[in-house]
Amino acid sequence: MAFMFILVLSFYKLVSGQWQVKGPDKFVQALVGEDAVFSCSLFPETSAKAMEVRFFKNQLHAVVHLYRDGKDLEPMQMPQYQGRTELVKDFIAWGIVSLRLKNITPSDIGLYGCWFSSPIYDEEATWELQVSGWGSVPLISMVGYVDGGIQLLCLSSGWFPQPIVKWKGPQGQHLSSDSRANADEYSLFDVETSLIIQESTGSISCSIHLAEQSHEVESKVLIRETFFQPSPWRLASILLGLVCGDLCAVIMGMTIVFFKSKGKIQTELDRSKIHKQAELREARKHAVEVTLDPETAHPQLCASDLKTVTHRRTAQEVPYSEKRFARKSVVASQGFQAGKHYWEVDVGYNKWWYMGVCRDDVDRKETYATLSPNNGYWVFGLTRKYLYSTFNPHVITLNPRTPPTRVGVFLDCEGGTIYFFNVNDQSLIFRLTCQFEGLLRPYIQHEIYVEKNGTPIFLCPVSWGSEREDSA
Repeated sequence: MAFMFILVLSFYKLVSGQWQVKGPDKFVQALVGEDAVFSCSLFPETSAKAMEVRFFKNQLHAVVHLYRDGKDLEPMQMPQYQGRTELVKDFIAWGIVSLRLKNITPSDIGLYGCWFSSPIYDEEATWELQVSGWGSVPLISMVGYVDGGIQLLCLSSGWFPQPIVKWKGPQGQHLSSDSRANADEYSLFDVETSLIIQESTGSISCSIHLAEQSHEVESKVLIRETFFQPSPWRLASILLGLVCGDLCAVIMGMTIVFFKSKGKIQTELDRSKIHKQAELREARKHAVEVTLDPETAHPQLCASDLKTVTHRRTAQEVPYSEKRFARKSVVASQGFQAGKHYWEVDVGYNKWWYMGVCRDDVDRKETYATLSPNNGYWVFGLTRKYLYSTFNPHVITLNPRTPPTRVGVFLDCEGGTIYFFNVNDQSLIFRLTCQFEGLLRPYIQHEIYVEKNGTPIFLCPVSWGSEREDSA
């Protein structure tokens, strides 16, 4: 009986010009800094070209985006959404529209809806937007000697909501520690946790993850036994204090101990820096020449001299090609399936770019999919001033010591690893690991959101003769 009633109701709506609105799932997940897409459609299929289509938050009058009389009415939007929305109307004649909300922030969390209105009928659909943000890779540092042990400090930033922070021992056991978190002006959390190690314990890790999510971001440090070897200066200071009772001498002795201990830590840091520079020198031994394939470039990207890509304000007249990207991207003519390969890209002071590799068979007409390994991309980039990130598979915020203007990319196909180096200070920014499959091509994405042409991005020649001589 209930089934018959639904059939009768659907038939009534069909003959009376009424329809239903189908929105996204009950919950839509989005990541901080990325875009969210809300798709709504009419059933049965009905043209919405002459309708009013309104996307709203919490209440109908709180406009996120408004389409009326065939136009997008930006002045009607709430201020926080102006310039951040794009209504895709390619299939509006069939009653299908999609709203792209750019650069998601924690303040975007809430209940959303789409409302369709015709002269005789109106209806809406609602859903909830949930937001999370993956912060930077934890940075572990040695603070100094405290209470006979070594104090370690772990820092990370850019998380939402507040993450769970843990120290782990060599066997993965949890170690008790002190932690705190602070929210910045964008409601993103910076976390800090400290741990005191009383003896040589081997590998210590600091891991961070969001509640109800198994994926975690982790860094490790090796605590060597030599850090805990007794210093003769410490014993001399104690004996001197017992014999002479000279407090000043004791203080002087402990000061010497501190500087010797600090020297050990600094030596370890120097060794780490030298190791990272050696990694870059080794990678440069596998330098290859990479040239751009203009047939793959988005119409707004000018790939001149096969080495330079520039974002143009207006699209060029280009022939149609299945190889051409719908997003503002271009790939190289060269592809790699085996071996080790290194190249460098000069991004200058551009504010929006990604680089790395992508599978040759990625969907080049897709514009909304994230640049994640799940979608065939292994990239590093800058999405707004000083907000560097990668995906593995979710977005990971990175904090290079110095903003890179020239980035080295090292692809190890058999090793299943891609490295991103900051050539400016010869440091390793990040490494991604994956079981690569198929042909991989060097990839560049170049975006701008200003009414002028972008600054060129260059593929740079790599000189590695000095590294070869050093290894001889």
